[in-house]
Amino acid sequence: MVQGIGQDAGAALLSGRCAIVAMPGLPLGRALARGLRRHGARVVEVDVAPGSCADAEKALGHAAREAGGADLFVHAGATPAALASRPLEVLSGEEWHAAVHRSMLASLYFLQGVYRQQHEAGGATVLVGPSVALVGAAGLVPLITLAEAQRTLVKSAARQWGRHGMRLNWVGVGAQRYAGSLAGAALPPTPELGPPPPALGRVPDAESDVADVIAWLGSDGARGVTGASFNLDGGDWMVP
Repeated sequence: MVQGIGQDAGAALLSGRCAIVAMPGLPLGRALARGLRRHGARVVEVDVAPGSCADAEKALGHAAREAGGADLFVHAGATPAALASRPLEVLSGEEWHAAVHRSMLASLYFLQGVYRQQHEAGGATVLVGPSVALVGAAGLVPLITLAEAQRTLVKSAARQWGRHGMRLNWVGVGAQRYAGSLAGAALPPTPELGPPPPALGRVPDAESDVADVIAWLGSDGARGVTGASFNLDGGDWMVP
């Protein structure tokens, strides 16, 4: 299902560009869509989790027609099972499949669909994950594994598709921005050399701070940036 088109005038970074935001089941997508509209993009939201490459192609093709193109694709994907906290030692194969494999396949299918939309004219893609994936968290092994797999997928696709003018990057956000259900998760309490809060004193807001960086990644100003990982957690985890 494709959700609302919208566009705000007067912003420059994405003026005249078309963006597709696909974050099925994650409220984060709605916040980022609002932020991208503020930058002048014509935005279509996709709330379907594809079960095949054909499903993704159909959803993205419809969204691109609605938006008028697919200059920027923004995606985050995690099933409810991936967001659940549970001890590693009791995870079953069925739980792992529901949490990791299903989510990862949806991301793979989406990227395959994006390739078909962007391989002729080029474009930008941003995958979003929780920044804590870079360091790990007790009880969230499926989500951490999924996020790192998605980040690796971005780097591999960026190298393969760069010749088509396609740029792909990964953005890590604060866990509670990624999914509200993670606010009570057993996250590492002491980032690196100092106690919380983050170095900047707050977790960057999705609609403003995170959307600003994604808008830049979708603009001509970032035309030399691909295969990169950006941490937008306010300085919680300062890792390479």
